[in-house]
Amino acid sequence: MAKQTEFKEVFSKFVDYQQSVHLANQKRIQVGLKVNILLPLVFLVLSFAISSAKLVFLILWIISLFGIAGYLIYVEYSDYKMMQKLEEFGVAVEADETDRSLLGDSAQQVENIAKEIEERVEHHKEMVAQIIEKQEVEDDEEHI
Repeated sequence: MAKQTEFKEVFSKFVDYQQSVHLANQKRIQVGLKVNILLPLVFLVLSFAISSAKLVFLILWIISLFGIAGYLIYVEYSDYKMMQKLEEFGVAVEADETDRSLLGDSAQQVENIAKEIEERVEHHKEMVAQIIEKQEVEDDEEHI
């Protein structure tokens, strides 16, 4: 009986550790995405600002893009494997998809904004089509 309670204690600590690592991975991904935008942008600006070393900064720009992308892939894959291990051990990962994703709520917010933009674009397309239709009718009436 003592071994079973000790096992449960160790297992709960393991699950807590995995969840804390998952939260840390979310932060790493967010920082990585920001760095993925800023660092290559700095190298690109430097390559255009300094005329003598354009090739060096362009190479650094390309290397930074690949390096940061590799880092982000590594963090995502390690987190994915960790979540798979938790599911293998029978830990019910009952959280919805936004809790399991590394970007958390921000990914869902971006998706909602994208849907809203699509709806607005469709609405504006319909309005433009109606305006064009009215203009064509008015042009036809003027020619008659």
